[in-house]
Parts: sequence; C-alpha cells; structure tokens
Amino acid sequence: MKVAKIIRQTLFYIIVAGIVLVILTPIYFLVTISLMSDQEAYDWPTQMIPSFFNKFKLEIVDNEFLISVYSPAKKTYVTIKQSSNFEDLQKFVRNKTNSTIKKELFETQVKKLEKIIQENKDRIDLLRKERDKLKRQINRLTVETVRLKSQLEMAEKANMQEFIDMIKKQIEDNEQEKAELVKNLENVTAELDKIGAVHFSVAKNIFDNYINFFRVTSDALPALLRSVQVAVLTVIISLSIGGMAGYAFARYSFKGKNLLKLSVLFVRMFPGISIAMPMVIILINMGFYDKPIGLSLVYSVGQIGMTVWITASIFMGIPVELEEAAMIFGTTRRGAFFKVTLPLALPGLAASAMYAFIGSWSETAQAIVLTQFNPTFPVVVYQTLVGAKGLINLTAAGGVSLALPAVVFTMIIRKYILQMWGGVRV
Repeated sequence: MKVAKIIRQTLFYIIVAGIVLVILTPIYFLVTISLMSDQEAYDWPTQMIPSFFNKFKLEIVDNEFLISVYSPAKKTYVTIKQSSNFEDLQKFVRNKTNSTIKKELFETQVKKLEKIIQENKDRIDLLRKERDKLKRQINRLTVETVRLKSQLEMAEKANMQEFIDMIKKQIEDNEQEKAELVKNLENVTAELDKIGAVHFSVAKNIFDNYINFFRVTSDALPALLRSVQVAVLTVIISLSIGGMAGYAFARYSFKGKNLLKLSVLFVRMFPGISIAMPMVIILINMGFYDKPIGLSLVYSVGQIGMTVWITASIFMGIPVELEEAAMIFGTTRRGAFFKVTLPLALPGLAASAMYAFIGSWSETAQAIVLTQFNPTFPVVVYQTLVGAKGLINLTAAGGVSLALPAVVFTMIIRKYILQMWGGVRV
C-alpha cells in the first residue's frame, strides 16, 4: 500500500510538473528572445539566457576597421562589419548587438591595436596569407567531397563495387586532410587574435528591443492607451449588465428562466469575425466606428453571457437568508444588497472582470475590421509582426508588452480570484 501511494504521488507530481513546464516554457522563450539582440536571436543553437555584455574583436584589414562579436553558440568571433567610418560602424553594431561603442573607447582600442600591429607587422602579414590559403584549401576540399559523395551515390545505385571502394577511399583521405587544415586554421587564427587584434567588452542595453518597438511603431503608445480604454469600458459594461442579469437569475423565478439563461451563451457560439462586418455598419450608423466605445460594445456582447453565468453561480451560493436578516434589522433591500451580498460576491465579479479584461485586451481579428485610423495595441503588434519580416526579437518585445498589462491586472485582483476558487466564505 505504501509503495502504491508513493507511485501515485510521484505520477501526480510528474503530471503537475509537466503541465507547468508546458505552460511556462513558451513564455520563458518569448521573454528571453525579447531581451536578445539580432545577433543572439539568430545564433543557432539559441542561448537559454540572454547576455548582458558583448565581447568584441577589432582588427585593421585593408586600411579598414573589421569588427567581430563573440558568439557563445559557435564559441568563436563572428565578423559583423568592415568600414573605415566610425559612425557607420557604431550604428551597425548598435542595431546588430544592442551595444553602443563609445568613441573614446574605440579610439583607445585603435591606438592599442596600431601599436601591436606595428610591433608584429611582418608576422601578421604572413599569418593572414597563411589563413587565406588554408581557407581556400578547405573550401576546395569541401566542394571535392560533395562531388565525390554524389558520385558514390550513383555508383552504389549501379552496384559498381570497385568504383565504390575507390571513391570511399578518396572521401576518407579528403576528410582527414580537411581535419588537419581546420586544425592549422584554428592555430593560425588563435595566433592572429593575440598579435593582430584587440578585444574589449561593452554592456548591452537589455531593454533595447522594447525601446525600438515603441520607436519604430509610432502609434504604439496611443494604441496602448486605447486598448486600456477599450478593456476598462468592456469590463464596466459587461459587469453592470451581466451582474444585474446574474443576480436576477439567482434570486427570482420566472417562466422560461433556464431557456433564457442558456440562450445568453448563444452569441458566444458564433465566431467574432463573422459578425464583425454587420457590426461595422451598425457602428457607423451609431457614430461609434473606429472608436474605443464601439469596440467595447462589440466585445461586451460576447462577455456578458459568460459574466451572467459566473455571477449567477456566485449569487446562488450566497444564502438569501442573509439579505432577509439584514432587512429585519432595518436596512432596505438595496442596502442589504450593497452591504451584504455585493461584498460576498466580489470574488465572482473579479473573475468576470478578469475574463472580460483579458478577452478584450488580446482580441485582434475584430479590432482589425472595426478600426481604421485608431487601432488597438494588439493590432499594432500584429502589423509589426507582418511588417518586421523576421525580426523575431522585436516582435517578441511587442508580445511581452501586450501581455504585461493583462498580467498586472490579474495580479491586482488575484486575491478575489483565489477566494472564488476556494469557495465563498459566509
């Protein structure tokens, strides 16, 4: 029995840990990528933790500055820009690595580099020629090996055993020779790094993607404020109408009550985008098209049904005797509701508010149709995603910015939501 209990507990914790892992892993990667530079985001395999500093290597090649950044994934320096103009170099490096190289630091490194180059000029020239020669030989062997593998495949199809053995021998020789050349190239590069280059580190602006997102999308901040306005209005409308309807369903009995209660969910059975076009015409006639109040009304239609069900369940859990007792002690029916029932129903109202807030905050499809010149924040993030063409770190920053207000709102009302999960305490 004890062993069976241990096995059940172990399985339970494994399942819980798996669920938490499935939920948290995409969120972790989204946040991590939003903190990465272009260089890090496209460096494969992608690092689990973003760096806070960038290591640079500076060389002088053909009278121009050649700057490289260290790649933790490749364990080597990757060349990113060659230019004789410091401003061009600084701008490109900042866009690529989210690090700004100050002119004073750059000039100091250049002086240091010129000094060591002057001391080792002949050796550096010799090593660079050797490095270029080794690269050419490695490329030639790579091409030759690919050609031989193609011939080997054809020979195997034709079952030419003598020819197959000869090609395999050539491939093996090429790979051995290539391995030796690669090793020599690493030695030459390492020596060049010591006598022909300088290394320095620069702090990375970890929030640069967020700054760039709001900078390149000029409408992001007004759109953020509009989204807050839409979400708050949706919460107010859905709670006021849905809450009153939920109270009526909980406290009063009338013919067709269950059918009416079920019918409020019908509107949620239709995809929002399918009713968006008719809503455009209605909102234009009302003068609410492309305005936050128009979007709030449309979103509230879907949220009211769920609010009715949540609040009705909460009101049904609060004994009506409490209201009657309050009225016996001299308060009115309205007073009994506001002083007794409403405080006890706060967890359900908070859950309904959270549901309405998140539903209206992250909605995109209807907002694209129902807005033109005044988009909401999810629409701006979507347009950035479409227009960014692969800038995943910038898009990730927009996604995190979109999720943050919903997370903050949920944390504010978490006390009431947890009370609801634990049941209403009278």
